[in-house]
Amino acid sequence: MPVTEPTYSREDVHRRTLRVLWASAVLSRGAFSSMFPVSVLAIKEILGSSTWAGLSTGFSTAGSALCAAWLAVFMQRNGRAPGLTRGFAAAALGGVIAIVAIQLSSLPIFLAAMLLIGAGSGAGNLSRYAAADLASEERRSREISTVIFASTFGAVIFPLFIGFAGDIAEAASLDKNAGGFAMSIILAALAAAAIWLFMRPDPLVVAGGVDPDATRKNATPFFEAVSIAMNRPLARLAFFALVIGQAVMVGVMAMTPLHMDAHGHSNGIIGAVISAHTAGMFALAPIAGWISDNRGRVPTIALGGLTLVLATSLTSLAGDASEALMFPGLFLLGLGWSFTIVAGSALLTESVEVGDRVAVQGAADMATNVASGTGALASGLVLSMSGFHTLSFIAMAAAGLLLVSAYFQFKLSSNARRV
Repeated sequence: MPVTEPTYSREDVHRRTLRVLWASAVLSRGAFSSMFPVSVLAIKEILGSSTWAGLSTGFSTAGSALCAAWLAVFMQRNGRAPGLTRGFAAAALGGVIAIVAIQLSSLPIFLAAMLLIGAGSGAGNLSRYAAADLASEERRSREISTVIFASTFGAVIFPLFIGFAGDIAEAASLDKNAGGFAMSIILAALAAAAIWLFMRPDPLVVAGGVDPDATRKNATPFFEAVSIAMNRPLARLAFFALVIGQAVMVGVMAMTPLHMDAHGHSNGIIGAVISAHTAGMFALAPIAGWISDNRGRVPTIALGGLTLVLATSLTSLAGDASEALMFPGLFLLGLGWSFTIVAGSALLTESVEVGDRVAVQGAADMATNVASGTGALASGLVLSMSGFHTLSFIAMAAAGLLLVSAYFQFKLSSNARRV
């Protein structure tokens, strides 16, 4: 890792970091958004049933969870850029293995590929913290939100080419689902190259958060990092906001295509609903950042919880997958996630000491991925056994718990200053 040159001011490094993060966010989110629908379809094709379609999401989030602790230690020792580069490179390798697995109709190989893809997705999630490394407290949420907003372009644009990529794959005598993975391989590799070549100097090095002697043995262990967060009320709330917001969003979103397909909706309508969901997640992130910076982190988390409750209330009523309920329900589901991820990330960053930040951030992302991966696997079973309304009710209860927790944290604060 190159030594930071004194000619770079802190502000210069921060601006350069943001530009690189925006570019990598477009590329990496395009890669993962393109992989998601084809991975679900590939599982269904391999198994001949949609009951276990959640396996693809479950294993990718498991990969994120398993990789989070390692990435946290690695970045604590080497900086953001080396860790993010390796994560995106792992996703590209996973895409290659997924194509092989699809051609062989091998579920074990495909699930191994999803673990690697999940590692890359986890790196993408951790990249938002790089935007906070050198940000001022007054603008921390907005800086994080700009990276999430940049993801909008990748999430919306590249999945539109999945059909075209599938046609090219079939012309090359491959399964049509391999096309989406092939496109994603290119995008993930470009994201890795952008980080490696241009995120210099490294923002975490400049911020003083790198310990070159950190190892798995002397770095902060997972449970100790969780304990650090749990012993600080604001960090604890941020931790819960990240975990619950992600689990609620993934649990409902992952089963939406199958629920709508079962009620006769076309792929075009299903795609439009997912696009509305994506818009809620990413396109309005700057608004979430502005609210968090100007009205406070805790009130914004409470707003996120309320929005998720409203979203799941609508989806719980959509037993027949009515478009009038699914469109606003999925849009609000994405918007509620945006509020929780932006405000929760900023609050977690500023609620722990600089030396503990990377470890606590990694622990939070690991816990988030475990929760969402478990939720994705369970959601398929709940859908098949009890229906989409029951799945929505469970998600609503979790969102309501977050709303109540944020409300009482706000009321019990010993001072009235904005956090």
